[in-house]
Amino acid sequence: MKLYQFKAGRGVPNFSPFCMKAAILLKMADINYDEVIISDPSKAPKGKLPYIADGDNIIADSALIKIYLEKNYKVDFDAGLSSEQKAISHAFARMIEERFYWVIVYNRWIDKKNWPSIKEFWFSSMPPIVRNIIPIIAQKQVRARIKAHGLGNHSASDIYAFGAQDLSAMSAQLGDKDFMFGDTPTSLDTTAYPMIANALLKEFDGPLVDAASQFDNFSPYVERCQKLWFE
Repeated sequence: MKLYQFKAGRGVPNFSPFCMKAAILLKMADINYDEVIISDPSKAPKGKLPYIADGDNIIADSALIKIYLEKNYKVDFDAGLSSEQKAISHAFARMIEERFYWVIVYNRWIDKKNWPSIKEFWFSSMPPIVRNIIPIIAQKQVRARIKAHGLGNHSASDIYAFGAQDLSAMSAQLGDKDFMFGDTPTSLDTTAYPMIANALLKEFDGPLVDAASQFDNFSPYVERCQKLWFE
């Protein structure tokens, strides 16, 4: 088994919550794997990371990786959850991945305060001429994607307000539990933990980290997950 993903982030296992999610799914499934670091996602099967290679089987997208592991390795990531809890888990995952994720992307790639840090992390190792051109193209592409999603049509204050709402919902679901549904991690934790951990990064200053830092149960949760899966 090979996991193709971006290089490690600073302060988190990966700046990509989806790469973190894929790694956690493999760890929860107790599957040994080799990491393959890719800097250019255009070379990936669907133009995005992560993806896994299991022999001749190539599975791209963390959601499809989850389904593949469930089917082919007989893993039940939500063992013990009721039908209602599974429905709640599904709804939360869609909120987190389909809206909150894009708030993180906006915060890093579009917000003028944080763009220099992202630019340095991803593009500083490129040759000088390329280094001056590629970031402009990449940021333009990201801006277009956020706008096509719909979030990019709103003001910065509204975008961050949406993010704060999503964080509040995640904090309420977590409560004083160890994980999102109790003492045992489930598939929702593979989605929520990477997003919360990335939202808490002080390197990306502004309303998002301010909002995430208001919830006292987030830092212990991130530390708990970090220790379980990445230490």
